Amino acid sequence: MPELWRFSEDALRLEKHYSGGNLTQMGVFSMFYGLYGTYWFPMLNNRRSPVLMDVLQQQNYQFGLYTSQRFTFPAFHKTVFVNMNPADMHERPGGIPGWKRDQINIGEMLDFIDLRDPKRPFMTYMFFESTHANYFFPPESVIARPYLEDFNYLTADLAGQIGQIKNRYINASHHVDQQIGRVLAHLRAKNLLDNTIIIVLGDHGEEFMELGRWGHSAEFNRFQTSTPGVIHVPGQKPRAIKGITSHLDIPATLMPLLGVRNPASDYSLGQDLLDPNYHRDYAVASDWNRIAYLGEDFKIAFPVNTAGSMRDEATDGDDRPLSDPAEAKSKIRPIMVEMMKNLTRFSKRPG
Repeated sequence: MPELWRFSEDALRLEKHYSGGNLTQMGVFSMFYGLYGTYWFPMLNNRRSPVLMDVLQQQNYQFGLYTSQRFTFPAFHKTVFVNMNPADMHERPGGIPGWKRDQINIGEMLDFIDLRDPKRPFMTYMFFESTHANYFFPPESVIARPYLEDFNYLTADLAGQIGQIKNRYINASHHVDQQIGRVLAHLRAKNLLDNTIIIVLGDHGEEFMELGRWGHSAEFNRFQTSTPGVIHVPGQKPRAIKGITSHLDIPATLMPLLGVRNPASDYSLGQDLLDPNYHRDYAVASDWNRIAYLGEDFKIAFPVNTAGSMRDEATDGDDRPLSDPAEAKSKIRPIMVEMMKNLTRFSKRPG
């Protein structure tokens, strides 16, 4: 992704960044709400929008929201974008290859930028399909060969073909990078880059049998939970954060830039990435049934419901199985207690 890499050299580059989940729902949810992915369920049940989106609407932002899938699956129309005007939500779920859908959506996003009311602030969002299986790309995006040309993940020989499958992913990532480059070039040409915040993240990672699995939503290792993280904030000096960062930090970073003076703890479980004293000892990721501590020395998952108790994952910081998981759990017990308290902290009614 050369376009994104060059851009990251003039931005905040997050070099050990974790999604808030190992699947799309939890990943996108955590970056907008700044909460553990397990909050998906009460927010969905109550149709509760993120505070971040509430503030943008209060400040009269205009929106151009694009996805090459559907806003209804996962149910972001009932969570992240529940209060958005449907006319601002543009989905392109099928009929043509995913790479072409991404390409068309970016074109429409650039049109929105040009046709918007220049007197009002704006916010755009783009969810790419290219890097989701089957991994889509046009011929001009091929940089990795050989790749599996006819990829049916239900019948593929994963053990024998995983290298060619991963090359598909690399080519698809290169295509996404080209689309990001289109957006950056357009903002430069329109003299908007110097007053526009830009955030590039993945919803989750993707494993290619490095630790015995393909895809995502199964484990909390770095392959399934790590994503790119690049944030451009006008006026901020470029730098790299080499330690742990999290999707949960995005609202806590943006809200002060929008003039919100409440401490991040009022609305989020994240931290402000622009704070000179920013530091994380660990990140937190979720799936449907478990929550995971992701630290430098250990990665430990524990259940939040009965189904989650069937899986007990505990590794060192490099994703290798621990010889004594109980000892590792005892070392982080105070943090585990804090995480469990955080599971309900924003669900309680004011007393």
